[in-house]
Amino acid sequence: MDSGGGDMTMDSKMGQANKPGEVGRNKVRHGLIKDPTTLFVSTGSNSYNSENMAIDQQLTWLIPAITDLEQLKQMSDYEADPKGYAPIIRTLLKNSGIYAIASCLSPLTSLFLTPFLTRHLTGTDYSILTILNATLVLLGGLSQLGLGPAFVHMYHRPQSGMQDQPSVSLIATFVGLVVLLSFIMTIALNLLSPWIAQLLFHNSTYINLLCVGSLVLLLQNLTIPAYTWLRTQNRARFFTALAIVNLLLNLVLTILLVGIWQWGIQGVLIALCGSYAGVLLCIVPFIKLRSWRQQFRWDIARQLVVTGLSTVPGFLASWVLQLSDRYFLLAFNSFSLEASYAVAYTLGNMLGPLVITPFSLAWHSALYTIAKKANALELFRQIFRFYCLFVLLIVFTVSILAREILDWFFLPGYTEAAAIIPLIALSNVMYGLFEIFSLGIMLRDKLYFNVILLPLAALVNLVCNYVLISNYGVMGAAISTLLAYCLLAVLAYWVNQRIYAIPFECGLCSLGLLIGIFLFSCHQLLFPHVNYSLRLIIGVVLIICYAICLWALNKTPVGK
Repeated sequence: MDSGGGDMTMDSKMGQANKPGEVGRNKVRHGLIKDPTTLFVSTGSNSYNSENMAIDQQLTWLIPAITDLEQLKQMSDYEADPKGYAPIIRTLLKNSGIYAIASCLSPLTSLFLTPFLTRHLTGTDYSILTILNATLVLLGGLSQLGLGPAFVHMYHRPQSGMQDQPSVSLIATFVGLVVLLSFIMTIALNLLSPWIAQLLFHNSTYINLLCVGSLVLLLQNLTIPAYTWLRTQNRARFFTALAIVNLLLNLVLTILLVGIWQWGIQGVLIALCGSYAGVLLCIVPFIKLRSWRQQFRWDIARQLVVTGLSTVPGFLASWVLQLSDRYFLLAFNSFSLEASYAVAYTLGNMLGPLVITPFSLAWHSALYTIAKKANALELFRQIFRFYCLFVLLIVFTVSILAREILDWFFLPGYTEAAAIIPLIALSNVMYGLFEIFSLGIMLRDKLYFNVILLPLAALVNLVCNYVLISNYGVMGAAISTLLAYCLLAVLAYWVNQRIYAIPFECGLCSLGLLIGIFLFSCHQLLFPHVNYSLRLIIGVVLIICYAICLWALNKTPVGK
């Protein structure tokens, strides 16, 4: 490897007194002990292909099995952490907790703004807002071209030719590409707004909303480099501070523009523009445009685009899984039913920003560190157990209290889709398991599996949406989402066990799920018509009982 040239020269001198067969072993031994991260970097023999080949066509350096790490331990003075997995799990939980501060504010703000908006917008306007938001999510992701994940990937695994100030060049190129692509998408959206308005809403009067939405898209994309850089540097506190600024500005401006000045949907979009502009003002003092402009490199830009494009199919599939059902509901039903579904989906989806998103942000940073440990398989098994049992408890809590939450915050017209909340929450669990089960794909650099798995699940979701929504409405949409995410998790598990086998305790977690389903069924069947206070007390008691059951399962010895 390029970075090991000096070490190889030193090893060749040391090897003059050794047997010829030990010279190579000494080189490998010295290089690995000095920098174990070389296990995760492409070798020099194949790195030259990265500029001209798609990521899924590149040769990769497979991560050795756990036995190889044990041999490395025996070949040197290197010792595994005697404290076991506890320090790593504490670090992972600490970072997850910091990220969770920002992520928890998001659903709490949404929980407040959703009933606020449903009271200040008509059902039709709220439905149009959800459709417009889904469209902006799609266009925003396409304009980013997966550059964020590509930057993280290349930052942690620098390619050949990037050894000279790789960070500055990579950052400058990343920022330049994001700005360029964002302006192109904004201009295109403004030019095509009449056609898009007619396609989505069958009404050209919404052109102005699409133009304001294009500004939202531009400002949002311009904040992506800052958030991505903070994640790569594990600057969780600064990351959270920016997220808090964003959310507070959005909250205040939405109340002012929609609640007081009655600007409707346009006020919601302008509030988003103001919140993203506030984040940009916070990061402007740290931007050095002159030095970054001088460091822009077209070879790095090409690598970023090639790597990022490999994530676009996954993004499109994720968008289909999460948001495509809105369009089917609008086509087969009405604006009011789509609005009711959007409200229930928001509540059922709380698990995502509360747990899955903060965990994912910390997980992808800690993944490679954990994999370098001699007891990596045990660490991954323990993390899976804790994570799975915890999200099951959150899902059960949301499902039990769903009706109460709807009664507290929303008008009666928005409660007809309450039955889908447990299904949407369980779908989030399946997606969280997919994140865990994909660790082998990440560690082995088999990213092309995501190009297969996610689109396959998205295709199943589209077919189920077409068949079920036309017959069962919002319940069909929820069932379609759950089926697609279950398929995604099962396929990811199957692939992972063949490329990086880990003893996940799926049986124990399945038992926890079955206990939760049983308790929830008892709650729904035995106490359907009790008064509000008694229903709330029974719900809290069942939540405590389920927490005790999960605690007992967590005490189960490994393999039992």
